[in-house]
Amino acid sequence: MVSNNETIRQHEQVAFDSVRSQEERNKCGQFATPYELAKTIAEDLLSRIPSSSHILEPSCGTGSFISALSSVSDSLKITGIEKDSSLSAIAQRLWASDSCHIINTDFFDYASLEPERFDAIISNPPYSRHHHLSQSEKRFYSQLAVSFSGVSLSGLAGLHAYFLLVGTGMLKTGGVGSWLIPSELFSVNYGKPIRTFLTENVTLERIHFFDSENLQFDDALVTSCVTVIKKEKPTDDVVATLTYGDFRAPRKTIHIPLRELSSLQKWQHLEDYEDRKDYSGRVLGDYFKAKRGIATGGNSFFIKTRSEWHSEGITDDWLSPILPAPRFFHLSKVTSDDSGWPQESDLALLNIPRTVEYTILPAPLREYLDGCPERIRESYILRHRSPWYSIGDARSAPIVCTYMSRSDKNPFRFIRNKSDATMTNTYLGLYPQIPMSEEELDDMCIRLNSISSDVLINGGREYGGGLKKLEPCELMSLPIGN
Repeated sequence: MVSNNETIRQHEQVAFDSVRSQEERNKCGQFATPYELAKTIAEDLLSRIPSSSHILEPSCGTGSFISALSSVSDSLKITGIEKDSSLSAIAQRLWASDSCHIINTDFFDYASLEPERFDAIISNPPYSRHHHLSQSEKRFYSQLAVSFSGVSLSGLAGLHAYFLLVGTGMLKTGGVGSWLIPSELFSVNYGKPIRTFLTENVTLERIHFFDSENLQFDDALVTSCVTVIKKEKPTDDVVATLTYGDFRAPRKTIHIPLRELSSLQKWQHLEDYEDRKDYSGRVLGDYFKAKRGIATGGNSFFIKTRSEWHSEGITDDWLSPILPAPRFFHLSKVTSDDSGWPQESDLALLNIPRTVEYTILPAPLREYLDGCPERIRESYILRHRSPWYSIGDARSAPIVCTYMSRSDKNPFRFIRNKSDATMTNTYLGLYPQIPMSEEELDDMCIRLNSISSDVLINGGREYGGGLKKLEPCELMSLPIGN
C-alpha cells in the first residue's frame, strides 16, 4: 500500500516536472525513478545487506528510493543528498527524521569532505551527457573518481559514470551498491574503464537489463539496467549474474565467470552467450573489410538529383552516383545501366578530385562553389578538408549495410549494390578481402539477410530508446557459418 507521503511526493514530482522544459531536465539529468521500480530495486538491495544498515542515496530528488526503502524496512538509517534546492526541500519536508537525513548539496562536494563510509548505496544518478558538463566540472569529477576508485574516465563519460565510481568508493568494505544506470555503459567504448573496474576491483553481483521497448522512464529515451556491486576484491571463482526482462521474474538468466566476462567487449546482449561461446565457424571479417560511408559535411549542398545538377550547368564529369539515405531506400538490390548509374535512384554526389585546382574548374561549377552557404562552409568537416569542396575516396561497395535501426524485427539490412553508387556515412560498405565473383557476392548478400534479428542485435550495441547500431568491428564479428 502506498503511503500518504508517497502520494504527496508523486504529486509534487509531477508539479516540479511540469515547469521544467525537456531541455532543462536533459541537461540536469532529472528523471525521477517510478515508485514501483524504486520499490523493486530497494527490496533486492535490502535482501543483500543487514537490516540496520546505513544507506546513502547520492541523488535523492524528491525521495522515490527513500520512500521505497521506508516502506520495506523501518530499521534503516538513510542519508539523502540532493543538489537542486527545490527537490531537496520536498524531500526534507516529506522524509526528514531522526533516521533520515536530507542534505542540500552537490554530491561530489559532499564526497570530497565526508569521511563516513556507508553500508549500502541506492541510486538513479543523473543521466547528464558529457556535453552538458563543463571542463572544470569534468576535471573535478575525474580527480574524485581517480581518488575514490583509481579509475580514469574518458571525457565522453556521462555524469552517471562518475557517480558510480565515487559512490562505490564511499562504501564500507563489503558494502553493496545498487545503481539504475543507462545500459549503453556496458557496450560503448567510453564505458570500458567501468567494465574493467567491475571485473577487477569489486565483485559484480548482478546486472539486470530491461528490454529496450520497456523504457523505465516515460520522458527519457534511455534503455536502463540495474547494476549491483559489492565492494570487495573478486575471487578467482566469482560468477556474475546477468538477467533480462522483468526484474523480479527474468525471462533469461545467465551466469558468466568474471574472468570470461572481463574478456568481452560488450555485455549488453549476452542472452545467447553459451551458443556464441561454442561457435567456431566463419565470421564476416574472414571475407570482407567494413568501411563507413563518406561524410560530405553538408548533404544538401553536395547531393542532388542529376537533373538538378544539370540545371546548375554541372555535367556528369563532376558527379558520382550515390545511394539515398536508408530511410528512403528499402530495396534489397541496386542494378545499373551501362554507365554504372543505378536504375533505382538518380541521386548524384558532387565529386571533384583533390588534384583538380579551383581555377581550372568550369565556370558554372566555380559559381556553384562560391555560393556555398556559410553555415556549411564553416562546418567542422569542411574547415578541416583540403580542398574543402573535394569529398575524397568515394568508392562503391558491392554490399552495403544499414547499421542503425530501432526495429527489433529487421534491425539491419544488407543491400546488394551492382552499380557504381557510393554511400554516405549512414551506411557501412563491405569490401571483399578475397576474390569473389558476382554470383558469390549475390549468395553472400542472401546469407547476410538470412541472419536472425537476435544474432544481429546481440552482435551490436543498443542506446536510449532502442537505437541499435553495428559498428564496423562488430559487423566483422558476425557469424555466417562455415
